[in-house]
Amino acid sequence: MIRTIGILYSMFFSVMLYSQPYKADTLLFMEIPEYIITATRSQRSIYNVAVPVSIISAKSIQLTGLTRIHELLQEQTGLALTGGTGSGAVGGGIFGNGIQIQGLSPEYTLILLDGEPITGRQGGVLDLSRFTVGNIRKIEIVKGPSSALYGSEAMGGVIHILTDHQRKNAYEGYVRAGSFGTIDLSNGLHLTKGNTAIYLFGQFNRAQGYDLNKVTPEKTLDPYFNQTYQARVIHNVNERSKWVLQSRYFRGNQSSAFAINDNEINVNGSGITSDLQINPSYQYISSEKLKTAFRGYVSLYNYTQDLKKIETQESFYDDYFSHLFLRIENQTDWQWHPTQTLIAGGGYNIQQVETNRYRDVKTQHISYFFLQNEWQPSKKWTLIPGLRYDINSDYRNRWSPKMALRFAPDQKWSWIFSYGSGFKAPDFRQLYLYYVNQAALGYKIYGASEFSIDELIRQKNEGLVSVIYPEAYQIRKLNPEFSHAINMGFRYQPESKKWKSELNIFYNDINDLIQYFPVAMQTNGSLIFSYKNISQAFTTGIEINGSRQLSKTLEISAGYQWLASGDWSVIRKLREGSVYGRNTPTGSARIMKTLEYTGLMGRSPHMANIKMSGNHDHGVSWSLRAIYQSRKGLIDLDGNGFANMAEEYTKPYFQINASIQKQWKKDFTWQCTLNNITNHIDEVSLPQIPGRHFSTAILWNIHY
Repeated sequence: MIRTIGILYSMFFSVMLYSQPYKADTLLFMEIPEYIITATRSQRSIYNVAVPVSIISAKSIQLTGLTRIHELLQEQTGLALTGGTGSGAVGGGIFGNGIQIQGLSPEYTLILLDGEPITGRQGGVLDLSRFTVGNIRKIEIVKGPSSALYGSEAMGGVIHILTDHQRKNAYEGYVRAGSFGTIDLSNGLHLTKGNTAIYLFGQFNRAQGYDLNKVTPEKTLDPYFNQTYQARVIHNVNERSKWVLQSRYFRGNQSSAFAINDNEINVNGSGITSDLQINPSYQYISSEKLKTAFRGYVSLYNYTQDLKKIETQESFYDDYFSHLFLRIENQTDWQWHPTQTLIAGGGYNIQQVETNRYRDVKTQHISYFFLQNEWQPSKKWTLIPGLRYDINSDYRNRWSPKMALRFAPDQKWSWIFSYGSGFKAPDFRQLYLYYVNQAALGYKIYGASEFSIDELIRQKNEGLVSVIYPEAYQIRKLNPEFSHAINMGFRYQPESKKWKSELNIFYNDINDLIQYFPVAMQTNGSLIFSYKNISQAFTTGIEINGSRQLSKTLEISAGYQWLASGDWSVIRKLREGSVYGRNTPTGSARIMKTLEYTGLMGRSPHMANIKMSGNHDHGVSWSLRAIYQSRKGLIDLDGNGFANMAEEYTKPYFQINASIQKQWKKDFTWQCTLNNITNHIDEVSLPQIPGRHFSTAILWNIHY
């Protein structure tokens, strides 16, 4: 059913676009590194927006020599590489390579690819390791709640990945080889004839994996082979209209091998991921003051895993997950007054999930409308109010307001203030999960909508359940998590533009956090879990960024974030003197003091980076980057809700990455990279970061 709907939707929009003209925003096809569209849904100079934003340009991406999105993002101020969780903001198990913004977990960050949401979240997290940087033009990062523009998943911020832009006939790509048997091959072809431009891209990436823990027989990362294909067709009908059809297909094969109950590999198999995205769009520019755009989007994500016992070939574990996402959207930009520009739009989403972890196929419908007005009464002042209304088939409707203010007394200084109300709807996992893990004594997890206290009582009467915990009687229909956030900051850049500095202070208050917890124990000792809204939390901090052009050939930049976080329910208990803890895992319990509270798990209070880059004669350029994160709570051994013993923390994280490249014959570049020079290894909290690794590559960019 899901596959049929996806095919019909794709055929319909393909026909529609071949019969209609379209003209897309210039920014989508031209390299303008100082402009951003994500913050306001319209093209603006990065220095004229009123929310915290940053851009990673194509030049910066290439110079790092990194090949994965998550590797690139972890080098940015205020972004932390982390695993996904099943327990809201407080933390839980690792499900992939997600990104934490302003201390908010990855499930609160919306990831866009060329303006459309990327699907395939597992455990609330979108695994960014499946995305390479081969054809990325730039990455825009908006920090703070963006639900007023982008809806539920943007409560913590937005990361917008923009792929290669329109150019005249060119052939580009690279071949790269490195440690752990890693091989990358990337090719991009630009063809332009008359009013039509075609872009084709393909990338292949494989590796033999690596092992950070020699004690166990399993590898930390098993071998994999990934393929990515992308196509874009642009047709200019006339000066006012243009249509675009984009598509992307990803297929990944991840090997798996495990040792069960002994020290030899006795279970193996593979996990297959496929991801198809089709994005037709149409825009008509009526005048310099009025334009409208229609966008369609279909995404079909599939994941299957099949593990078997090696000796008997019996099935040990199998998993299937399919996610269909369809969207139709319109946006109209109208400059209705010389000082005011209105952006209005709306759309309709339908999502469908089919998996062996749910009782049946689950469907969700969302309609939404958004409105934003930018008022610039003078060159010094800009005021941007905005509002969005979401109608969701699974929970109550929701308003999301925002307000942003920018004051620039001169060309050097600018002050910004923004307030936003964000929200995150309960996901399918939290609502509908019906999962029994036969490989781990049969523990069960029920989504809140699938949970039944009567069924639990029946199982107890039949001797299947030994204890029902009091929390089981508190299960109710889940409310969306919602937040209120404030960002205040300033930017300074002198007229010489040789250096600049930024400071931002943020506060996020999150209510109705959704967490999972045990509701009963089965007679075999395994637990039954479910979800409910229980707590309030906050994250607050200061972020500082600065850069300096030391000479014509040398530039340096640095960033630092201080972060504090907390769960208000734990803080209240600390103030009441009812929280106990230990100094060591086997030590005696004592009452904990409020000043000993270290905040939410999985957050580093201190993060810093420093980067240097040089561009010299004869086409030689280089970069040197250092990243630091202080220790963070990993596990709660004494059950008080936070880390307070040395055994409950990760070790501090410090990594140095370097790259150098040499251009020759104009069209070719040789590049060499050495990452994690410090050989930082933490197989428990950062298994996605291998030890010291090296790569070399040849890049080409040939115009014809």
